[in-house]
Amino acid sequence: MPRFRVMILAALMLPILMVSVSIVPVRAEQVLGVEVETHMGTYLVLKDANVRAGPQTRSKRVGRLKAGELVEAVGRVKGPWIAVRVGDKVLGFVYGPIMMPLVDGTLSEPLKGATANGTCQYVLEFQGKTGGEKQRFEFADYNVEWTCMRDGAKIVFHTPLFFTEGPHQGTQKPVHQITVDLLDLEGGLEEVFSVHFLWDRDKKQVRYDSASVKKFIRAAPPKPMSVENLKQALKAALHLVPMVWTSGVWKALAKKS
Repeated sequence: MPRFRVMILAALMLPILMVSVSIVPVRAEQVLGVEVETHMGTYLVLKDANVRAGPQTRSKRVGRLKAGELVEAVGRVKGPWIAVRVGDKVLGFVYGPIMMPLVDGTLSEPLKGATANGTCQYVLEFQGKTGGEKQRFEFADYNVEWTCMRDGAKIVFHTPLFFTEGPHQGTQKPVHQITVDLLDLEGGLEEVFSVHFLWDRDKKQVRYDSASVKKFIRAAPPKPMSVENLKQALKAALHLVPMVWTSGVWKALAKKS
C-alpha cells in the first residue's frame, strides 16, 4: 500500500464502516416551523446525539441518534445546526460538528470523457471500496484507461484513482480528496507518483492540492473547475491532472507505452 494512503488511514481511526445510502433530493423551506436553507447529503453520526425541535441546545429533545447511524440532511440554519431525516421521517435538528458528511463513491457504469484540448481520452471504471474495520469511512477505488496523443505518438496507459468518501483529513467539512496515481514508470520517476485534488462541495469546485514528487509537476497549478456532483468531480480531476504533469512524465509514459 502506498505510503500516503497508510498515513491517511492512520489518521482516520474509528470503529465504524460506511454503508451505501442513496441521496434523495428534498427541497426544504421549513422544518418543524423553523426556516432553513436547502441542504442535502448523507451524514454519519460520530457519537450519541440528541435530536431537537429547534436549532439550539435549549430546544426540546424530540429524539436520539446512536453513534454509527446514517441520516439525511434536509436543511440547515446559520450556525452549526443541521435538520435531518431518516427515511421519509423528518426528525429535527442535530448539532453539526458531531456528524461527518459522506459521499458514496459507487458508479454503476463507466465514465467516459476527454480533456479540454482533446489530446487525451479516458474511461474511468469503479473497482470497489477499501477500508479497515477501524476507520471512519471507505475509499472508492477506480481504474482509468488513458489514450493520449503527444508529439504525434499514441500513448496508452492506466492510472489508479481513489476517492475519500469522508472528509479530507478527518474534519467535518465536506471536502473530499481525489488522488490519481502513476505506477512503475521508467525514466527516473518514483515507484508511485501521486497527484491530489480536493473537491469542496460547499464551494462546488475541484482544485489541485499537492503531489508526492514536486519535480514532476508544473510550477503553475491549473485553475479550479466548477462541479455539481461526484461524476463531475471525478471528471474534473481527470481533466486537470494532465495539466499538472511535466514533460518528463510524458516522456516516461511514452517510453513505457
